[in-house]
Amino acid sequence: MKYTSVLLLLLVALAASSCKSMRRAQGGSLKPRSEKVLMKNLLENSVSANWLGAKAKISYSDEYGGESFSANIRLKKDSVIWMNFKKFSLEGARVLLTPDSIFVIDRINNQYIAKPFEYAQKEYNLPVGFQGLQAMLLGNPVFFSNETEASTDSSYYTLAQKTDRLTAKYWLAGPEMFLRRFLVDDFRNSRSMDVSSSDYRQLEDKQKFSYVRSFNLKSPDMGQMRVNIEFSKVEIDVPQKMEFEIPEHYEKVD
Repeated sequence: MKYTSVLLLLLVALAASSCKSMRRAQGGSLKPRSEKVLMKNLLENSVSANWLGAKAKISYSDEYGGESFSANIRLKKDSVIWMNFKKFSLEGARVLLTPDSIFVIDRINNQYIAKPFEYAQKEYNLPVGFQGLQAMLLGNPVFFSNETEASTDSSYYTLAQKTDRLTAKYWLAGPEMFLRRFLVDDFRNSRSMDVSSSDYRQLEDKQKFSYVRSFNLKSPDMGQMRVNIEFSKVEIDVPQKMEFEIPEHYEKVD
C-alpha cells in the first residue's frame, strides 16, 4: 500500500524546491565563529515542546512516480508519535510510534502492522531512533557525535560530525543561525539523507518553526526519493487526542 510505504520512508527522511529552501543570504563573507558559539545558537533555536499538533500536505516521488496526500501529525514528547494520512478526505492509514514499537493500520486493505521499532530501523536502514524522529518532526538537529568542527561555507555557518560509519553536516543561515540544511551520509552503505528547512514562522510562544521541509534520500537498494512536507495549523503544548484502535477483522501483516 502506498500510504504505508511512504510512511516508512518518512521515518527514513522524515517542497518548495531545494533552491528556494537553500537560497543563500545576501552579503559578504561571514565572520568565523567557534564550534561553541554555533552549537549554542543551534540549540537555542531548537523547538522545545511537550506536545505538537499539526496538519501537513505531503508529496512523495521516486523513479516510479509520485503520490500526494494530507496528514495530521501529533506528538507527545518522548512518548508517542501519531499520524494519519488522507486522500480526498478519506483516511488511508493511521500510524502510532512509541520508543519501542511501530503500529500501522492500512484501511485500504484492511490490514495492520505491529512490530518492534527495530523493524523499521533494519528494514529501511534508519539512522535514527524515536528521539531522532521526534527531533526531525520538530525541525531540530539530530546529533551523532560529541566531536564537532565549525567552519563557513559561502554564506552559511557549518558544523560537521563524523563517526566510524557516517558523517553529518549542519548549515546555519543568517544572523539568527537557523538550521537550513542537514545532511547525513552513511558512507559505509552508500546511503544519504539531505534535509532542507525553510519558511520559519513564529509560534504563539515566540519560538520559530520551519513550515517547509524537503527530504532527499539516496540508496543503492531504493534509488533516489524525495519527500516534501508543508506544515499548517501548528500548535505546541496543547494536549492532543491520539485515538488508535485496530479493528478485529483486520489481518496482521508479518
